[in-house]
Amino acid sequence: MAIRFSALFQILIIYSTSLLIILPQNSCNASNTPKLEQCGFNAIYNLGTSISDTGNSAVDNPSTWQAKFPYGETIHEATGRPSDGLLIIDYIAKSADLPLVVPYKNLSAAHLSACHGVNFAYSGASALSKEALAKKNITLELTNPSLDVQLGWVDDYFDGFCHNVKEDCTKALSSSLFMMNCGTNDYGSAFRQNHSMEEIKKNNLVSDVVEARKQALKKIISRGARKILVFGVALDGCRPISLAMQSANKSATYDRFGCVKDSNDFCKYRNEVLQEGLKELREQHPDVQIVYGDLYNAMQSVFDNFKSLGECFIPFIHNDV
Repeated sequence: MAIRFSALFQILIIYSTSLLIILPQNSCNASNTPKLEQCGFNAIYNLGTSISDTGNSAVDNPSTWQAKFPYGETIHEATGRPSDGLLIIDYIAKSADLPLVVPYKNLSAAHLSACHGVNFAYSGASALSKEALAKKNITLELTNPSLDVQLGWVDDYFDGFCHNVKEDCTKALSSSLFMMNCGTNDYGSAFRQNHSMEEIKKNNLVSDVVEARKQALKKIISRGARKILVFGVALDGCRPISLAMQSANKSATYDRFGCVKDSNDFCKYRNEVLQEGLKELREQHPDVQIVYGDLYNAMQSVFDNFKSLGECFIPFIHNDV
């Protein structure tokens, strides 16, 4: 049930993302149709973690859990996506009438001149380096490529891309959509190592993660990005793993949907710090459209309207709702 819920959740999120986030921010002209095709994107480039990894980690590790069924069962292929089907990035590509974005690890030289984008996201990736986290007494359980490593891939790819395009490279990228999501694994590692939310706030992990994201955005802007969608975090306190981790915590408080309230409040705080960072970037780069992807309120709307969304949502809701 949880895996099927994930796929339906992705569909609802992309609907919310395309209509409620991108269109009102003048990334393209709003209309009554939930399609991004009208925006004229010619390619999608993405950096991130498992929420948008379309196969990079599976290329490196074919035996990884997300490269096996039941993952991918609704599309009849385990592609390395951590879902039973497609991800948010896939629905964005479909809505923009573009092919599904090719994982960087699957690229060949032929893609450099004809590709409609590249996905650099990697499951388990952190926003900060292993060394930066170690200074905060946080150890990464996995050594998956961090945001810095993905930026190195970006440089390698665009060095080849810009060599092959006939026009100015910055101009060639001006109609591309760049996306980013990361940071969750930094916090996840901290929580699993018993760092409290207050401790995380005091050691500046949140502000450092946001700063790392800002520096990454500046780098892709310098490469020619002019349309950028930066995702916040959803309601982590509603995830089964969060509920399991809090099950022995007798002081944990829950909202009316059975979600861990403190976890969701922390997500809200992280999103607020991120939005402040994006505001600064907009002021520094007025010629760049930087849009905040509000997954938090999009997911909240799913819970608030669960009765009209079908019976598959009922098992996740308390009986007194």
